[in-house]
Amino acid sequence: LRMAAFPGLAPVKADNPCGFAAARRGRAVSCPPQSPSCSSRCSCPSLFPERGAAAAARPSPRNRGAPAPRRGERQRRRAKQVDIVQFDRSDILVNKQVGSLSLQVWNEADASSRPYFEDVGGATVRIYTGELACSGAYQGSEVILKEYPFVRGQSFSSLAKNEVSAHARAQASEENCENICLLLGTYEGRIGERWLVFDSSCIYPVSYWAGLASKKSVRKQKNWSLLTLIDPEIDRHRRQAFILSILKGSLKGLASLHKNDLLHQNLGPDSIVLSSVDEKQVRGLRVKLRELSFSVSVSEASLRGGGTLAELWQQSANRDENYEGVNIREEHEQDLWRRATQSGCSSYFQKKNFGIADDIYQLGLVVMYVIFKSASDPDTVFDMVTLKRYVDITFAGSIGEDFRAFLEADETFQDTIAWLDEHEGWALLEAMLHQDWKQRPTAESCLLHPFLQQTLKYQYSQ
Repeated sequence: LRMAAFPGLAPVKADNPCGFAAARRGRAVSCPPQSPSCSSRCSCPSLFPERGAAAAARPSPRNRGAPAPRRGERQRRRAKQVDIVQFDRSDILVNKQVGSLSLQVWNEADASSRPYFEDVGGATVRIYTGELACSGAYQGSEVILKEYPFVRGQSFSSLAKNEVSAHARAQASEENCENICLLLGTYEGRIGERWLVFDSSCIYPVSYWAGLASKKSVRKQKNWSLLTLIDPEIDRHRRQAFILSILKGSLKGLASLHKNDLLHQNLGPDSIVLSSVDEKQVRGLRVKLRELSFSVSVSEASLRGGGTLAELWQQSANRDENYEGVNIREEHEQDLWRRATQSGCSSYFQKKNFGIADDIYQLGLVVMYVIFKSASDPDTVFDMVTLKRYVDITFAGSIGEDFRAFLEADETFQDTIAWLDEHEGWALLEAMLHQDWKQRPTAESCLLHPFLQQTLKYQYSQ
């Protein structure tokens, strides 16, 4: 299953899919001290720790003469933890809709026809831009709003609760989760819909950048500048650095989830967002994962069924009391464990490792999409459905040979093929997309691969 992105209803500028101004105000928002929506533990300026005064006053590890003691390190990590605030409707100003998400399922029941994604459910999840309207020094900061509609007979409420629960676990951990979108809080709408409020530091989906990149092929660009005299291939080297930043950020975000005993289970080009689509800003590029609505807990208590009373209460709270049909999220999780059982998994550790390997496979498809979609012509079909068919059927088990020979016939991919050949990129793809799930590496192991550890040839900034 996946959450597929579709264009919004409101007109959106081509160079800015979320309608934000190019120059941000850079202000955070705090709820008023008298607001009942803030819990006693909440420190509202910590909603934007990178912008708050407390974060600026906190010493950086680079500036310390000696490594901090373990206790101090733990306190520093806890300072970065952000509580999820229960907002009031009056605290949020909704601007305009910029997109929507449709619930889809991968349909491959009919062997005579080509597999495809099929829409299920009658409602959609809408994405809006907005502002925090709380009074205070941070009034007016931009946020991203995600509306889960209240539809009796649909399981959108359970998806919203599951997404909030996953973000709460990730943001409450001591692990570094800077590559996961920051959930600031939630609130309930007038007719029962559930709204999720996210930080707006990363707003551009990878699919949007890949579409732009395919239209601006580095083989056709002629951006002459003084730096071109130093590096004639600066456009191609900059593109490669941008791609590596996307892959590293995605793997770091996935590694953080796995350390917190969470599976993403919804990885795709629309579930990875960037802070910018300008390849000249590669040095400051931020990459984050989003769309945790289908995330699955793989803690020992969750898989063994022996959780604490608090965990059992949380599981019951995540159920949608108004939904009487089949729960799409629970059905997806059951399908995951069914496939794990069919693959010979019986113990807790085997099922957990199978789920991690399944995430790696999904991210492997995204890696292929990022590398080859950005290098292809706009008319070339390189979507996730096509890549999945290539990996599972057409070139199954032979990505580095048959698939490479298939691409070699098109001169558009000559530079990309040479780049993968030089740094063992094909070996990384074959490992992440291996037919045997036991042979797939972890996210942390992928980060140590030579392809992601290569020395960048783009060493300049403009």
